[in-house]
Amino acid sequence: MKQRKLLSVLLLVCVLLSLSCAPVFAAAADAAAGEAAAAAVQQPLHINAKAAMLVDLNTGRVVYEQNADERIYPASLTKIMTCLLALENGNLSSIVTVSEAALSNLDPNSSTAGLQVGEQMTLENMLYCMMIPSGNEACNAVAEHIAGSVADFVRMMNERAYELGCEGTHFNNPHGLHEEDHYTTVRDLVKITQAALKSENFKQIVNTAEYELPATNLSEPRTLRTTNQLIYKNSNNPFYYPRAIGIKTGYTSAAGRCVISCAKDDGMYFLAVVCGADTSIQENGDLLMQSFPECIRLFDYGFDQFSYVTAVSPLYPIAQVAVSHSAGSEAVAVAPAKDIKVLLPNGYDEALLVQDIALTAQTVEAPVRAGDVLGTVSISYNGEVLGTTELLAIADVARSEISAAADNTGTYIQRNWWKWVVIVIILVVAAFFVLLIALQMRRRRQRLKRLEQRRRALEARERRRQFGGFDDDEV
Repeated sequence: MKQRKLLSVLLLVCVLLSLSCAPVFAAAADAAAGEAAAAAVQQPLHINAKAAMLVDLNTGRVVYEQNADERIYPASLTKIMTCLLALENGNLSSIVTVSEAALSNLDPNSSTAGLQVGEQMTLENMLYCMMIPSGNEACNAVAEHIAGSVADFVRMMNERAYELGCEGTHFNNPHGLHEEDHYTTVRDLVKITQAALKSENFKQIVNTAEYELPATNLSEPRTLRTTNQLIYKNSNNPFYYPRAIGIKTGYTSAAGRCVISCAKDDGMYFLAVVCGADTSIQENGDLLMQSFPECIRLFDYGFDQFSYVTAVSPLYPIAQVAVSHSAGSEAVAVAPAKDIKVLLPNGYDEALLVQDIALTAQTVEAPVRAGDVLGTVSISYNGEVLGTTELLAIADVARSEISAAADNTGTYIQRNWWKWVVIVIILVVAAFFVLLIALQMRRRRQRLKRLEQRRRALEARERRRQFGGFDDDEV
């Protein structure tokens, strides 16, 4: 019995302790939730470089920019334009010969593909020499092959930059070795790279980590290795980034560490540019090129902090347009011609996502065909327009000819009322004159009738006189 009482007391104590601790546990849980929510809030980003930019290639939206229009030295990022022009103007199977001039006036400590005077290879292989190990002599050889001289090729580079809308760019050479008058901006580098990415050959070349260069007339086969640690998979490389795709690195003491790369994952597709990053020395004596970790930070920022939102879809009508002279429905629904997917920060403010619908008219006249363009819709976030598409009728609406005729008659009368007033006045005047004429004719007939009656009376009197009769007033 005593044992049962003791057990009951112990159970009661446990219950009381649990109740007293519940608020503490709840507060701890709330604090943890608050910390998680705070972590989910988009954090500000600063890239440790002179200039940087992150662009969503699916939509073209600039996700992040830092000193995007500030003048920078591009170093070997210049080679993106050189490769673009070679692909646009050359034949990949044509043979390129390395001239003595292509090897002259180059910094002996600058990057090279080990080409020799008189060496011959296809233009395609020369582009691998230029873009993978960043061979400066390969750039000069390509320039001479495409334009006849390096000077003429540089002119082509500047003309193409102008065509692409580059407003802060001037090239002085095809390789990027430092010259004061050789400069660009990260915004212009994005424009040049976006143009180059339209070429499948370009994407294949710049995303190659190792390339077996065939034997030439002066060299045995050799292996070219990329300077881009983002795509070079190696156990000793801490900056290999599985989502990275190409593109190019660059360095001079004036330009700092530079890199341009793409990254793709789960439908998201980014282009990152980092220019003017530092170089540091690690404890083991290896160089740490800060452009690579900073580029990875840019990519992670895009993948972790943003998501796609389908703002409008052809599956969901978003407005109606009234239809006149319709044989059935008096309105037709309109839907977007295509999806508008926008990249927005996680946890975005829905009140800042705005649809701007512009109809061609509030009312259209039947017939209407499904697919007729009846307006546009634009999507903006926080005042920035992110996409626009047409609004299309989703169904046919037949025309009622009777309704159209009646409406047209009424409309004609409304628009030409003064003509009808004139007609009424003319009709009234005409009626007045007709009535006047009718009265005059009636009076004339009555007068003729009286004259006829008088004539007959006189003739009757004359007959009575002739036959001896007398009138009563003659007695």
